[in-house]
Amino acid sequence: MAKISAFFGLIALLALLGVANAHAGHNFYVKGKVYCDNCAAGYPTRISPPIPGATVAVECKDRAGKRLFYNEQSTDNNGLFNIAVQGEHEHDACEAFTVSSPTSCNIPTDSSRGPVFLTHNNGINSDERKTGPFAYRSTTTHSACQAVMAEYNIYGDSD
Repeated sequence: MAKISAFFGLIALLALLGVANAHAGHNFYVKGKVYCDNCAAGYPTRISPPIPGATVAVECKDRAGKRLFYNEQSTDNNGLFNIAVQGEHEHDACEAFTVSSPTSCNIPTDSSRGPVFLTHNNGINSDERKTGPFAYRSTTTHSACQAVMAEYNIYGDSD
């Protein structure tokens, strides 16, 4: 009987090690978009263009603040990014953030960074983590902003 218990215990241990190793070399994919908030609205509007070629990074640090992971990527023609992150980061602080914009819309905003939870121990089965949208502002305001903001009733008119 002891041999049977030991056998099943060994099988259970191997299964647990297999699950841990399956996630150890596994990639997560942090996805999002970068756009130009040309009306300073704080959210994308119908006239907010994507920013192709913007650089976005994902960084993970341990509790002492030591960098454990860093990867950056440029956005595609639609302002989209898809950054691969290796391994589990359950106990690490991970964040996605904008690094630079190649356009005149290049002033960072409050929506240019956000936390990313890169673990499978949080109830999310997918390897995909979405963040953003991230925004830059321009020094100039788009000429259609007043009309666009009126569509959203930003000015509180009660018609």
